[in-house]
Amino acid sequence: MKTPFIARPLLLAAVLGCASAPQRPAPAAPVQRDAAPQRRTEAGAPGPAADAQAPEALSARAQRLFAEAVRAQEDQKKLQVPTDWAVLERRWRAVLDAADVAEVHFNVGVALEQQGRLDEARAEYERALASKPSLRQAAVNLGVLLEKRGDVQGAQAIYAGVVRDFPEDARARARLAALYRDAGQLDDAWRLAREALLRDPRSVGAYEVLVRVAAQRNNLDLAKLIALRAQKLDGADPELPYLLGVIAARQGDDAAATVQLRKALALDGHYLPARYALLQAAVKKESWKQVAEHTQAILAQDPKNAPVQLAYGIALRHLDKPDDALAAYDRAEQVSAGRLPEVHLARGVLYMRVKSECEPALKEFRAYAQAAGPMATTDSPVLKLQRECEQAVEEGRRAAEVANELKRKAEQKAAEEAARKAAEKGEASPVPVPTQGGAVSPTSAQSPTR
Repeated sequence: MKTPFIARPLLLAAVLGCASAPQRPAPAAPVQRDAAPQRRTEAGAPGPAADAQAPEALSARAQRLFAEAVRAQEDQKKLQVPTDWAVLERRWRAVLDAADVAEVHFNVGVALEQQGRLDEARAEYERALASKPSLRQAAVNLGVLLEKRGDVQGAQAIYAGVVRDFPEDARARARLAALYRDAGQLDDAWRLAREALLRDPRSVGAYEVLVRVAAQRNNLDLAKLIALRAQKLDGADPELPYLLGVIAARQGDDAAATVQLRKALALDGHYLPARYALLQAAVKKESWKQVAEHTQAILAQDPKNAPVQLAYGIALRHLDKPDDALAAYDRAEQVSAGRLPEVHLARGVLYMRVKSECEPALKEFRAYAQAAGPMATTDSPVLKLQRECEQAVEEGRRAAEVANELKRKAEQKAAEEAARKAAEKGEASPVPVPTQGGAVSPTSAQSPTR
């Protein structure tokens, strides 16, 4: 028997309580001297290749290698295949072998960052800045790396320095505006995003900050209008349909929200914010098949996400796969190192409602109450479930006692009946007595021996 009153709140707690997918700061693409890189929403997305000529200080050989590296990226872009950043790294390192130039160090850093080699990328950006302090792109990308590492204050300091030293820069303003918005400083975020757009009317990052600020201020119509305008500038950015989907959901248009969120995933199947939003919508609708689909997709990217693993198990329980659900609960407990109390609650519910096994269920409920602490008495129905299970166990114990008593009485009655029948049979049948010759005399049992 399933329990609708516990499944949905528990799953919502598991999914909504887990951390949202982080917004991935995006590096710039390789650039040349004084070329301003455009912001990219997703790490790993190929940006515009360097145009014009190589820096004037390069030798003829270095200029030729520089041009070949630029052409290699342009060719990959024309083929519409994923950028092979390892190949581009080798191309740019070949240029470095011919000439030690700041722009080339920067481009090597971009290739390294796209491969996830952040420490090496940071070193290249720092070399570029040391060689050419005016290369603001390297400073901005260094700030992006600090964001990825969670050093928000360090990133903010770098962006602020770029804004101060390069009044014409738009990208640092857009990134700084995003940090202000994350910190709840909406007025400053709005101002900086507007300033970024004055310097670069095509700054999609600045538009996205304006969309989020307007949504936070509950001005959903304005947020939608800005997002649609930004979408005309960059139709390949998954963050824009994602934002439109979030706005539509808040306006109560679930169908439009789903369309936009799936569009975001069509643009980038690895864009986790859209996947989380679809997962939450499926949870609210108790569409367990979709919940299983979205949790599996998230786990393919983040296999150590314990709350999502737990949500996957709960979906499996509702899809009548209790053994698979228990396996998912075990994985959630393992990857969380036992720090996710809801695993015990989910496992207890399964034992109680699906397998009708209250003893192991009680063990899980008590483990949950101990791990969750006071929360177990306020935000969870575990106490009600525990009392229900304890009552069932007590009723089962009493029923067993009654059954044992009835069995004992039945056995006693059967024994007495057998004894009575044996006695009656003994009175009706003469007992044969052996004679002196060993033969049995039928009359000897009826008269005393003389």
